Amino acid sequence: MSWLNYHHLMYFKTIATEGSISKASEKLLVGQSALSAQLKSLEESINHKLFERKHRKLFLTDAGKVTLKYANQIFELGGELQEVLNQNAFTERPHLKIGAINSAPKHLVTQLIRETLKVKDCHFTIIEGTGDELYRELSAHTIDIILSDHHLLQTSEKTFFSESIGKRPVFIYGAEKYKHLKKGFPSSLKDQPIILPTIHSKLRHDLEHYFDKQKISCNLVAETQDTSIQKILAEEGQGVIAEPEFAVKQMVKDKRLIKIGALKGVYQEFYLISTQKFIKNDFILNIKKNFKLKN
Repeated sequence: MSWLNYHHLMYFKTIATEGSISKASEKLLVGQSALSAQLKSLEESINHKLFERKHRKLFLTDAGKVTLKYANQIFELGGELQEVLNQNAFTERPHLKIGAINSAPKHLVTQLIRETLKVKDCHFTIIEGTGDELYRELSAHTIDIILSDHHLLQTSEKTFFSESIGKRPVFIYGAEKYKHLKKGFPSSLKDQPIILPTIHSKLRHDLEHYFDKQKISCNLVAETQDTSIQKILAEEGQGVIAEPEFAVKQMVKDKRLIKIGALKGVYQEFYLISTQKFIKNDFILNIKKNFKLKN
């Protein structure tokens, strides 16, 4: 019986993912000639050609496509094994790694932590980033779950599971100097300074659609995914912001911001996103099932 060499399989997977031996060589820090030799050894051991070269580019053969599918599953399972061992899943205090999209309100992140701690004592790691960055981390099992303001169900290689935790209407908030905008709202927003999320945010597109439909042209003074920065700029009077009520509740209570008006038909929905695992994590499943957005 011939044994599969997992180093060779990893080299093959990297070549297939990167699209060339030269790029795989840079990523793995292994010489190109050594990589080519390892790939040849793998092909000889399984008695199948995995790539064919056309116009100086590598293309997977049918056997290569099947091998890559199994390689992805093998290394995903290996990643899960490392995850289980690294987070000491056999102890009573698990380690939960949460990915938070930059545009997710910090208040919502802390709410997730508080509610989770009510279920079970655990150690948290919070990783913030863009959607693409966090989905890659989730695929590699370096994080357990993503808190997001948009859902992604499937990519070319992996299925993601998205669970809505709540949908809230969006309002315009600003410093006291903008209280006059309450009169004649939303038309009063015309030419007024506004701070918006970047174009990567679903809310940004919804806001632009709303303003276009209402024929309102605002003065964009800043755009940032970080809701904390948005609120700081709004408090300083640099412009108005669009947020769900829970995200600025304390600032309104402290009279640092005022509610100017509701953007009828504009909502922000939040999701918990996980990926399929060979080994089920009951703790994660419990969080997804029971955590809901509070006002």
